[in-house]
Amino acid sequence: MRSVFLAVCLMTCHQAAAWSDHASLAWPMLRTDATLMQSRIVVEPLEFFLKSEAAGIAKVLTQLETSMIANDPEYPPTPEALLFDASDADDLRRQFIAALRISPRLNYGLYRQVMADDVIAPGTETLGWSDLSYLPSGDSVQEREYLPLTAGERISPAYILASASDEPDLGMDVGLYANNSTAAGARYGLGEQPFGNPNLPYGSQAPLHMGFYHLDVITEFAQPTLKRTLPLWRIKQYEELARLAFASGHEYWGWRFMGWALHYVGDLTQPYHTDPLPGVNLLSALWSVVMGDTNDLIQLVSNRHGVLESYQYRRLLALMQQGDWQAPLLLAISEPLTACFTPEGVVSDLTAQSVALGAGLDETLSKQVPSRYVSDPNFEWVGYELEADVVALISAQGGDLAIQAMDNELKRHLRRFSYYLQGWITHSRTLERGAKPS
Repeated sequence: MRSVFLAVCLMTCHQAAAWSDHASLAWPMLRTDATLMQSRIVVEPLEFFLKSEAAGIAKVLTQLETSMIANDPEYPPTPEALLFDASDADDLRRQFIAALRISPRLNYGLYRQVMADDVIAPGTETLGWSDLSYLPSGDSVQEREYLPLTAGERISPAYILASASDEPDLGMDVGLYANNSTAAGARYGLGEQPFGNPNLPYGSQAPLHMGFYHLDVITEFAQPTLKRTLPLWRIKQYEELARLAFASGHEYWGWRFMGWALHYVGDLTQPYHTDPLPGVNLLSALWSVVMGDTNDLIQLVSNRHGVLESYQYRRLLALMQQGDWQAPLLLAISEPLTACFTPEGVVSDLTAQSVALGAGLDETLSKQVPSRYVSDPNFEWVGYELEADVVALISAQGGDLAIQAMDNELKRHLRRFSYYLQGWITHSRTLERGAKPS
């Protein structure tokens, strides 16, 4: 039996990302909020926040460390040498990055993503993916543009939140484990990577972007390393820093930290990030072991995850580029909802729902997408360079009915994403006002 769960660990390396382009995913909602769209936040470099609030940062991180150790048996304590020292004023940036245990290979500079409805003047300087990230660039990220920001200029919370919500996928969580062959991984005290392929570009971020909080008893017993997932830590870490930033008058970093946390909230609304094998019951998994088909099963789940991400990105991007903001898929994100959400509801509410919806999502993909891409274990979707054609491929086989079925399934998950997005916006505003969350 153990072999199936060891293989499941390898499965998660194929798709360590959940939704594609979190910034654009959130934008249909954010752009409708007039208050969030006001250019009222003063941009400031990270160093300014660190120098101004070093003592407060040290206190926040110390309190969080104590809480994590006390309440999460899977949490790997921060090595003492990495604890933030407010008295070392000459080395605050390096200390901060090390204390958070995020990648030192990013510069955490000032920028925002160019959104689909932006009007950019000719000749405006823009940045590309390779200016911000050290990771390889596929078709989707090559298409994105970013605007450099200048300290002192004003920007809207909407742009900060949207852009920051995609930032963790730039590589913030890559190469942090002891077996990742990086200097950071050797120092950070996270131990061996519990699952995912440490040799793939995005594979090592999987344990920080996936939350397997609802494993069945047998799976949990047979493969306990699947429990070593850390998105709750990231969400709480950035939320507490945002609380400090807002309370001390650093609104830019308040919204940016809340955007970082939003990334993990968004990841967990996707069923493939909360269940190792959505749609596969325990009996089927065990039968795969008996028949020697474990690797085939894993490949199918991986491909369906990849196709979903490609379809989501291409459908939404096309609609936004056309300016069709009243399209049902975009309305699924932008329509107002009464949402109340804080990190305390991640396991009991958010991820439990994601797991429950996984089987239906997996079935829709298996029925509506050409079998070669989702039902052939000898095919690998990731890296096959078909992402840009995914909608046409589905339409060519199943016509409008297949697209309608895929859209209906996607809308179900986009509404959930929007619910938690809107709840997070409400939570962010509460912190910005300096009040305790209700």
